[in-house]
Amino acid sequence: MMPFEISSQQRSLLNTLFLAVQSHQKQQLPGRDRFLLLTLITACKAGYPIIADRCREFIVQDSPHHLLTQYANAIEAMQSEEFQIFSKQIQRFCSNERAELLAQGLEFQPEQELHQHDHDVQQLADSLLNSMQ
Repeated sequence: MMPFEISSQQRSLLNTLFLAVQSHQKQQLPGRDRFLLLTLITACKAGYPIIADRCREFIVQDSPHHLLTQYANAIEAMQSEEFQIFSKQIQRFCSNERAELLAQGLEFQPEQELHQHDHDVQQLADSLLNSMQ
């Protein structure tokens, strides 16, 4: 049986989402929102608009004046020049490599977690997002 491999975008998406959950559990909402924004950006780029929109919902629920409230959904936000500038600033907060190291330090292994969710990124992301409700 060949080992299951995930793309670098899927790995980034899951690592930053896991870190958002960890921040949420520690009641560190600014950190949670930054990781959710990183997840939203990666989810849009990787073709997971439902995950991106769920991240957006968490952010605007707790921050009604956030830039994201100006957009109907994550894809619309990603298409705006203003959000593109903002997203570049957010991406400086934590690189994909740094997120991976942080997640590994907390013993999160995306491939193993995906194996437990039938190799379904959407299903694992839903599980992680649901843990914040």
